[in-house]
Amino acid sequence: MTTINLDEDLINRVRGGEKWAYRTWEPDWIAVVLGRSNQAALEVHEARCLEDGVPVIRRRGGGGTVVLSPGMVVISVVIQVDHQLHFQEHFWRINTFIIEALQTLGIAGLSQQGHSDICLGSHKILGSSMYGSRNLLFYTASLMIANDLSLIDRYLRHPSKEPDYRQGRSHQEFLITIGRDYPHLTVTKVKAGLDAHLPARLVDHSSP
Repeated sequence: MTTINLDEDLINRVRGGEKWAYRTWEPDWIAVVLGRSNQAALEVHEARCLEDGVPVIRRRGGGGTVVLSPGMVVISVVIQVDHQLHFQEHFWRINTFIIEALQTLGIAGLSQQGHSDICLGSHKILGSSMYGSRNLLFYTASLMIANDLSLIDRYLRHPSKEPDYRQGRSHQEFLITIGRDYPHLTVTKVKAGLDAHLPARLVDHSSP
């Protein structure tokens, strides 16, 4: 199993002197992505992945295992930091910016729950992960808009660790897409809303 280096160009830009770099993108493929310390045998239905030709890969940062697929928006942020803030504070700030952007699209009932999730009501719509190296912080999140949630049941076991607010719920009971409650909000529209709001807020976040 290899570590995935998506958005390596963003990391290199910040290592090269830029204060921050940012991207939103929609996967056009399906993959299972393990957090840095996750074990595939515990988190993944490996035989199903092999049968369907779905790769199981590992990312730099921690957090839980996810299925990336079309219908999601992946949000990637790299920032120069002085490490005066702990990871949790960076999660809270960046997720707050994302909530603000989604609220501009008319989405109500958003909150932060667990370690680094965003919820719509009591259901998770976004999970995020973070990696730090020297004065660099790499945040990445997957936002569920119109993705096929049955893929998560097919490829992921019930997580070995879960936040208290999940309360043992299955994937189908716990997760939701934005499109279920807001069917007019396509991936394109949500991505445009994020891109219109987040860069200006990241400038503030990366300022000394």
